[in-house]
Amino acid sequence: MSPVLIILAVLSALLAVTMLFAKSPITSALCLLGVLIMTAGMYGMIGEHLVATIQLVVYAGAIMVLFIFSIMLLNLNNEETDYKDRPLVFGAALALGALAFAGFGVAIWNHFQAGDVVVKGKFSPELIQTLGGNTKVLSHSLFTQFYVSFEVISLALLVAVVGAVVLAKRKFD
Repeated sequence: MSPVLIILAVLSALLAVTMLFAKSPITSALCLLGVLIMTAGMYGMIGEHLVATIQLVVYAGAIMVLFIFSIMLLNLNNEETDYKDRPLVFGAALALGALAFAGFGVAIWNHFQAGDVVVKGKFSPELIQTLGGNTKVLSHSLFTQFYVSFEVISLALLVAVVGAVVLAKRKFD
């Protein structure tokens, strides 16, 4: 078993436990988002690229943004929290985040150093078959060749949702 896969599983379990015992609903939602991202990473590490892509785009992307904006709009967080009040928790979260970032970086570096997948240009049915099938080619194309445009679209949608929330909040105030 890959060490990156083990790290992802441990981080996912820690985030799940934190999600269950968090006092703030926004903290619970962000921990759930972390669990979904770690799960997508695990799916990607075992070669299920379509499931990982769907996990990121649909669940970690669209549905969690809806959850977080609903919590923010309803203002369910009654108490103010600050990371300066609990420096040990902040340091542990920072260390775990750096560890996860480093693990993802190593996994991506190793993946592209292997050079087994080429996802540029037009695809013939034979090339798609040799690369591992339609879903593998689609997910690699989405997150390598079309990554910037994918992120620009998600950023534009985020700005639109924030604008809508701001405009709706003005009407209520």
